[in-house]
Amino acid sequence: MMTATSSKQQLPLEGLRVLDLGMYQAGPTAGRWLADAGAETIKIESRTHPDNLRILARGVYPDGEPGERSWNRSGMINVRNRNKLGITLEMGEPRGRELFKQLVAMSDVIVENFSNRVMERWQLDYPRLREINRGIILASMYSQGGTGPESSFVSFGPTLEQLGGLVHLTGYPDELQGIHTVALPDPLAGSMAVTMVLAALRQRRKSGEGAHIDLSQRENMTSMLGEFVLEHSMNGRVAERIGNRDQRMAPHGCYRCRGEDAWVAIAVETDEQWEKLCNAIGQPTLIKGDQFETMSSRHEHQDELDMIISEWTATRDKVEVMEELQRSGVAAGAVYTAADSFADPHLRARDFWESVDDPDAGTQIYPGRPMHMSETPLKTRRPTPTLGQHNEYVFRDLLGLSETDLAELEATGIVGTEPTEVARQGRI
Repeated sequence: MMTATSSKQQLPLEGLRVLDLGMYQAGPTAGRWLADAGAETIKIESRTHPDNLRILARGVYPDGEPGERSWNRSGMINVRNRNKLGITLEMGEPRGRELFKQLVAMSDVIVENFSNRVMERWQLDYPRLREINRGIILASMYSQGGTGPESSFVSFGPTLEQLGGLVHLTGYPDELQGIHTVALPDPLAGSMAVTMVLAALRQRRKSGEGAHIDLSQRENMTSMLGEFVLEHSMNGRVAERIGNRDQRMAPHGCYRCRGEDAWVAIAVETDEQWEKLCNAIGQPTLIKGDQFETMSSRHEHQDELDMIISEWTATRDKVEVMEELQRSGVAAGAVYTAADSFADPHLRARDFWESVDDPDAGTQIYPGRPMHMSETPLKTRRPTPTLGQHNEYVFRDLLGLSETDLAELEATGIVGTEPTEVARQGRI
């Protein structure tokens, strides 16, 4: 397990400055990946409206205790904002916007996932930002995109899953899945935004000009449907839900194993794999059986196949089933819970889990990054900032404000280190 430490090694995006206005998941995810790669990423919140995950994430606290400074202890905020600096700034106030513009003048990238009305209301839309810094890159992760008849819509991940078409394809034929527990559109949008930020940075090297990235979270989801959309556009057919089955492979599904709610996924793509599966489960006579000899016949008799396989898996441990089938050359994977993932020896061998010492949440274990870089190892160099933790550095050291100026900002509520009472109660 890796321990978060300081790193003196040059990181890929070191020297880049990012202003992170993101809230919830999409924006903060983009800022997190950029920060992981070495960009000086400044998370900007306000006391009256901090990142909602500081306030609304009930129950995800160390030992289930919110504590006196609950807004700094939530696992939901801390898992998405590592390696960032954090300041507070009331963007709704003229003085707050003035200070933000000064930061824009010395920054490279802005990420935000507001509705398309917010930046314009603050008079901080891309044309105005470009007047301040012609090289600025603004990555906007709108719900429906910045143009079009629904551009003013706001949404959360579950609504985007519905509009994007994903949910209609998820579930059994007679049972709609409804909503995924993990809001898939958010992290996917954040990751896609990083890709386009890097493309815009490369283009800026050639032209000296920044760019506005208009990313539609809904279109990002719909683009994942690929062949299912083409099935309609090319053939006029609407794809239906098929549960855990597959249009090309059979058998293909999740099978119950020994223990409470224990399952394993199995997929057979070729006749050769089918033969290996039959031998592994002690049913060699099925290989050339009339019902199962070809992929086509196996598709026609999937119910019978599922019963045979389920009888074999039901008395076995899911991990043992996975390992035995994989050794036999059959694709199989145990359905992991969070506890299974945490204990998984492979993830631990790759130092996926990180021990991070947080000033308010204490020492906790967080998921790391899904990639390793050979020459510039990535790690958590600093925990998620507490609210307004780096106000002094940003306003005094970067912007050159005096102690008197900073004290005045605090007295007038433009900056601070605690949310307002209204915000603490979740009425924001």
